[in-house]
Order: sequence, then C-alpha cells, then structure tokens
Amino acid sequence: MMNLAEFAIRQRTFVLFFTVLCVIAGLYSYYDLGKLEDPSFTVKTAVVVTLYPGASAEEVEHQVTDTIETKLQEMGELNRLRSLSKPGVSMVFVDLKESLSSEKLPQQWDILRRKVNDVSLQLPAAAQISIVQDEFSEVYGMLFSIHSNDASPKELRQYAEELQRRIKTVDGIKKIELHAFSLELYT
Repeated sequence: MMNLAEFAIRQRTFVLFFTVLCVIAGLYSYYDLGKLEDPSFTVKTAVVVTLYPGASAEEVEHQVTDTIETKLQEMGELNRLRSLSKPGVSMVFVDLKESLSSEKLPQQWDILRRKVNDVSLQLPAAAQISIVQDEFSEVYGMLFSIHSNDASPKELRQYAEELQRRIKTVDGIKKIELHAFSLELYT
C-alpha cells in the first residue's frame, strides 16, 4: 500500500500541476471577491403593523392578527409568518423564501401590500390602516445635526429642510430623512 508521501515523490509532475492549478484558482477567486465597503444585502422580511386602539391582546389576536395571517398565507413565495399581538397593536412578520432573487423582491412586496389592502375591509372598523415596513436593509451612511444658540427652532427647521433639498441633488444619495434637526443620508 502506498502512502501519501510516497505518492507525491513518485508522481512529482502530477503534484506540481495540481499545486499550480490550486494557486491559479486561489488568485482568480481572490480577485473575483466583492470588495465593497458596505456590501449590499437583501432582507427578505417585512412587518405589517395594525393599530387597534382600546382592544385587549386577545381581541387583537382573534380579530386582527389571525385575519391578516390567513390572507397572507396565500402568498406563493412565503416562507413563514411570525406574529405579536399586544394590547392595541398587531405585528405580523412576513419572511419570504431565501431562494427568492433580489430582483423579484419588489414585486413580492407589492403583492404583500395588495393583500394587506384587501384584508383591511375584513378588519374591525376601529382597526387603523396597516403599515407595511419592508426597508430593513437600508443603512445610513451619514448623520448631520444642526445646532445653534441664536436661531429659533422654526429657523433651524427651515435651514434643515433647505439643506435636505440641496443634498437630494447629490449623486449617490438614495434617501434623506429629517428627524427634528438631524439628517440621515442613505447611500
């Protein structure tokens, strides 16, 4: 029986060829790797939030959460549903299949919104319109705060809104959110 060392000595040409092949494959793989500072990733989860003021957690579960879950189970690309019913609020987390491509994701979120719209007619009259939040993968790149000892809050807000309008014209800025007197830039 031949051991590995003996094989390597007898088949030097094969071992040398295999070594060179591994080095070339390694170099190719290294240069083919993504090198973004903030690589893009896709979150295939959304949350449907419905407010039902004055209702107990049990009422929210039976009258809102169960109704929404039943409708959303019709989605073809659905992986699973998770829900949380608290007094006055229902949260249904929608997880799509991992095999779903990023290009098809916006279409699935449109289907989700249509299903939520359809089911809203079956909810109690006091239940407020459901909110679908599907933008979990956005990460802000910069945060600006505006401060002044002399300016009034109204003047600071006007200045922040003007700054927001100007920054929107810069290439590469996807979204700007204004919170009080802070700007969050999404690139």
